[in-house]
Amino acid sequence: MKKLVLNLFQEISDKPAKKDRRLGKSKKEVKQGGITIMKQRKGFTLIELMIVIAIIIILAAIAIPNYLRMTGRAKIAAIQSDMKSIATALEAYNTDWVQYPGATWANLKVELSGTGGTINVALGTTVTGEKGPISYIKIDAFTALETKAGGGDPACTYALDATDGYKLIVTPTTKINGKTYIFTMTSGGLIVVTSV
Repeated sequence: MKKLVLNLFQEISDKPAKKDRRLGKSKKEVKQGGITIMKQRKGFTLIELMIVIAIIIILAAIAIPNYLRMTGRAKIAAIQSDMKSIATALEAYNTDWVQYPGATWANLKVELSGTGGTINVALGTTVTGEKGPISYIKIDAFTALETKAGGGDPACTYALDATDGYKLIVTPTTKINGKTYIFTMTSGGLIVVTSV
């Protein structure tokens, strides 16, 4: 009798596993002490995997355009912030020297940073009696703006206007959110942003 039970157990264990409809799952019958136990392997069906992939694609389709718009807004805000810093330095310079720097981008950089120029120099004296040169803004602020705009003079222009004021125009050479922007700042730090 023992031999018959052992032979029967041997036959059952040699049988191939029964396939389930699920991918990666199979059932295997194992007899222990006269009781048949069904062991199941775990896995995912193909449909379950396809649904998860579809959900990931939908979330990416929503998130990526929002991310690109957000980075575009951040670039615009950074350029405006740099221009505001330069406007503050220009107004402080005008208060001290009773005029704005000469009408070129290169002259604006050296006059406001105190690294050269014709007015804000070692021999110059402000209306309050302070000796030059005075650094109103670091040269790095100009470099940062030029970098964001895509490069120096062609992208950043500075000119004096007829009303004893100034006009600073920044035209980034790279498109932001698929548009070309022009940033125009006039005396007092008013910035107008237009897209072309």
